[in-house]
Amino acid sequence: MPKAAPYDVLFVDQSQNDPNPLPTPNDIDGSEVLLNQSSGSRLVRMQQKFVIKFGIHVHPIEARNMLYVAKSTTVPIPRVYAIYQRQEERGVVTYIVMQYVAGTTLLNLWSSLDRARKTAIARILRTYFDQLRQLQHPGYFGNIAGGPPLDDMFSATRGAHVVKTSFAAEDELIDYIIRVYSLYLGERAAHKTRYYQHVLPTVLRGNGSPVFRHNDFQRKNIMIQPDETPVIIDWEFASWYPTYWEYSTATFANGGWNDDWHDYVRMILDEYPTQSLWLSSMKLEMWT
Repeated sequence: MPKAAPYDVLFVDQSQNDPNPLPTPNDIDGSEVLLNQSSGSRLVRMQQKFVIKFGIHVHPIEARNMLYVAKSTTVPIPRVYAIYQRQEERGVVTYIVMQYVAGTTLLNLWSSLDRARKTAIARILRTYFDQLRQLQHPGYFGNIAGGPPLDDMFSATRGAHVVKTSFAAEDELIDYIIRVYSLYLGERAAHKTRYYQHVLPTVLRGNGSPVFRHNDFQRKNIMIQPDETPVIIDWEFASWYPTYWEYSTATFANGGWNDDWHDYVRMILDEYPTQSLWLSSMKLEMWT
C-alpha cells in the first residue's frame, strides 16, 4: 500500500464535535466531483457533509476570509473545518475543508422565480451586505492579511504582482489601478494612461473609508437552501475595498444583461453607476 503523502495543517476547527474524523488530502481519491475540474481548482464532496476545495489556484486566505465573516457577522456562509497545504509536482496545493451546503444556485433558480420571491431574496441579501459594510475597517484598502486587494484586476494582471502591500488611501489605490492598466497595455495605451491619470482621481471616489466586500457577487455564488435561506459561497476575492467596488464588480459580471437581475442588484447594493462604468471600461480594454 503506498505511503500517504505528507501535508501541513494550517487550521483545524477544534470546536467541531462530529465523531467522524475530518477528511484530509489523502482521502480525496474516489470522491464525488461537484464541479468540473479547472486548471487550478477543483471541488469534491466527502462523507455527505463536507466539501474540499483544492488546487494550485486555491489559497488559504479564501478560508481566512470565511472564518473572519463567520466570527464577525451572522451572514450565512459555509463553515470552514480545516485548511491544509502540501507540495506537489505542480506546485503548492491548498485544501479547504468546508461544510456542504444543500440547495440550488440562485442562477439556476432565477428564471423560475416570480417577482415576489426575487424581491424577498434581494431583501435578505441586502441585510447580509449591510452587515459587511458595518464591519470596523483596519485603516487600509487591501486583503485581511495586509496585502493588496484580491480583485483579478490586481492579482491576475501582468506585472501587478510587484505590489505586495495594502493602500492607506483611495488616491494610492487609484494610482495603482492606473499603473496596472499601463503595465497591461503598454506603450500603445500611453495617451489613454495619461488621460486616466487626469480623470480617475476625480471620478473613482467612494467615501474614503474601506468596506469589507465579497467582490464576486453573482447569482452562481448564492446558494438557496431548501428552507429558502440564501448562503453566500466563494470568498476568494473578498477584501477591504472602496464603497463603490462591490456594485462595480457585480455590474461588470452581469455581462449578458439578458434578464432582470440588475433590477435586484440595486435593491441589494447601493448604486455607484459612474464608478462602475469607468472601471468596466478599463477592464474591457485590458481583458478583451
